[in-house]
Amino acid sequence: MKANSIKLSATGKQMTALAALLVASLAVARAQSTITSWTFTSTVAAPDNSPAPTTGSGTATMLGMNNSYNGGNTASGDVTSTPGTATPSFSEYMWRIRGTANNGWAAAAPEYSQGIELDASTAGYQNVNFSFDWYSTAQGIRDLQFQYNLNTANASGWLNYGGTSPTGTYIATAKDFYNAPGSPTITVNLDSIPGANNDPNFGIRLVSAYDSTGNLGAEYASATLSSGATVEYNGTSGNWRFDKLTFSGTPITVPEPSTLALGGLGIAALALVRRLRKA
Repeated sequence: MKANSIKLSATGKQMTALAALLVASLAVARAQSTITSWTFTSTVAAPDNSPAPTTGSGTATMLGMNNSYNGGNTASGDVTSTPGTATPSFSEYMWRIRGTANNGWAAAAPEYSQGIELDASTAGYQNVNFSFDWYSTAQGIRDLQFQYNLNTANASGWLNYGGTSPTGTYIATAKDFYNAPGSPTITVNLDSIPGANNDPNFGIRLVSAYDSTGNLGAEYASATLSSGATVEYNGTSGNWRFDKLTFSGTPITVPEPSTLALGGLGIAALALVRRLRKA
């Protein structure tokens, strides 16, 4: 009996290891792939208002920087080297969003009208995510709203994603990266929006939003607090900067016979392990 027990135990361990290996193999098959990405690696002089993606295909555009507020502005984005404040050794090249006169941003601009738009086809992909790094200067607008559109040809199709951070509205870290000194990358999981999957006309916007704390009402807040209190954005300065703007997803494919076989073996192995443990 003891010998049989030892044999069953050894077999169980082998089958458990096999099942774990098969599950790991299937997990690799479901790993996220980059669809389209904008990653900046060097300085670029202004105007750089619609940079081409570094991976995949899509369009990036600045929003609301061509306007007549504060004496008039012309969009004038660029790419600049941006070190962190909490962690000075951390630095990225980032796409700086601004205009010429008075920096382009304005307290009088309607909510959600200033920022950036990124459009990319997700055709052939599911489980879509969007991730980005965000930096705000000390006098930048504090609140960023994540929006999406399932048909970018429809100008009225833009919808706010979620309600409060971390699902939709994000609050800047003044003169630093979001979430400094932790991980600066914001990842938005779009599983709750089925239409984001396999969509040839998908787009997102990262735009300025009114004070999300409710202290100022329908006004923009400044990224910098005053004695810990929310203060109104001055409307004449500040900018946002972005890097690693990335659409990713899982390719939609019909499982190959070999993948189905692996899945079947994994299920069979787990079932056998359970039987051996009950014996």
